[in-house]
Amino acid sequence: MNEKMEKRNLYVYAKKFNLDYPETFDELNFRILNNPLFNLMKKKNFLIDICDLEKEKKKYMLEEEENIKDKDKINILNTYYSENERLLYSLLASLIENKIYSFEGYIVSSFVIKLNSSYYSAWIYRRKCLKKLNINLLNELKFTKFIINDNIKSFQSWFHRRWLVEYIYKLNEKDKKKNEKRKEKRKNNYKDESNSKIHINYDFFDDDYNFISDNESNSLEEDEYDNDFNEGFISNCDEKDFKIKKDNINLYDDLQNIIDNCNFFKNALKPNEIININEFLREEILYNNCDIFIDAKNYNSWAHKTWLVEKFSIFKNKYLCEKYQILLHEINFINYFLKNDIYNNSVWVYRYFIFNKLNYMNNIIKLEKEIVLCLTYSKQFYDNESLFNYFINIVFKYIELYKKEEKQNTNDIFDINIIQRIKNELTNLQTKSKFVLLFLSQLYSYNKCYNEVIKCYRYLEYNDDFNDQVWKYKIEDIEKKN
Repeated sequence: MNEKMEKRNLYVYAKKFNLDYPETFDELNFRILNNPLFNLMKKKNFLIDICDLEKEKKKYMLEEEENIKDKDKINILNTYYSENERLLYSLLASLIENKIYSFEGYIVSSFVIKLNSSYYSAWIYRRKCLKKLNINLLNELKFTKFIINDNIKSFQSWFHRRWLVEYIYKLNEKDKKKNEKRKEKRKNNYKDESNSKIHINYDFFDDDYNFISDNESNSLEEDEYDNDFNEGFISNCDEKDFKIKKDNINLYDDLQNIIDNCNFFKNALKPNEIININEFLREEILYNNCDIFIDAKNYNSWAHKTWLVEKFSIFKNKYLCEKYQILLHEINFINYFLKNDIYNNSVWVYRYFIFNKLNYMNNIIKLEKEIVLCLTYSKQFYDNESLFNYFINIVFKYIELYKKEEKQNTNDIFDINIIQRIKNELTNLQTKSKFVLLFLSQLYSYNKCYNEVIKCYRYLEYNDDFNDQVWKYKIEDIEKKN
């Protein structure tokens, strides 16, 4: 998909779901740094010079220093810093060293992060300010999204966004529970929620049309979600984060002047209100989808998406499933990107994740249908490594389930009709693609047909010049087993 097409589709998607994407943020003007406040704050030298190295040298003498050649010729590469960078980095270094978590520090970290979104220490410091001060969290999320738009590959920005989403969620849940206690309805609400079951009414993986389709008007057929939800992610914020006593912000003249001249800092002081957490999660999912339009192969975007679905049980959320058909939306989102780039490994990984979340790995009929679809596409895209990685995992899941459900100790997996069909149809393509050969070799290895595995590797040894030694080693290893 070319860049112009991506931008057009992003615009259509954002407009359809009424999203303000990307975040615009022209409020952090570096002229604010001319305020006298910053000159009065303590600073710490953050630059390393030759004097610093001499001090360190005296502290930690190298045991084999005499063996180091040309040690007198070692020079320091000086990095150029602008005046703003020198000011901000020295201010932040002092704040961190003295453990001062203030609104002034929050302002400094905002500019530091705008200069360098990968500044790990700045993000850590910023989170401590958020825990310590009464700062508007939705305003902070807007800032984080803007920083991500500016540098979508910055892991530190994505981690902060993840922490923030979880913090907002937990904070709202705590406030919600307090209100429920006041109304004496908590028990009834909890009972209603615990007895509710979410149903999906359609097998989205059933046919070729839905394998790569972005049509959202499909009818539904009864099925049940995986009830055994296991949280696969460590919490990003601890309970003790919510017990920290908040400090009051002293708005003296210079600080007030900064706030009056910057809407972002003005909005940061607005009180946090209870929000509809389901609408909040939906917006985060949609916004994250827009991030993927920007770079469909960006690991951070897909990792955030997986985290959202897993952490907050999105597919078991009655509100999102019934009101917005969020599952169907996600399936269509995957299919859209497969249609545009079937070689995109991230999409295949996310498809496997959803297939697993829906408990389809324990449904032999759905697995069989997925195998047929993969086989169809593997014959067309036989050089697609991502497809074959996905395909082999589905096949192995199917074999295990077949043996279990049929209660047969099938020694030869090729006695299973669909596995025999895979073998027959892909054998015709084995000379065209190394991924087909590797796929078949894994089937043969599973079936302990070691002579066939050796044949596959032998062909690779002769034709894959770059890895010929790898295949030679593998052949020798199998011959020992055989």
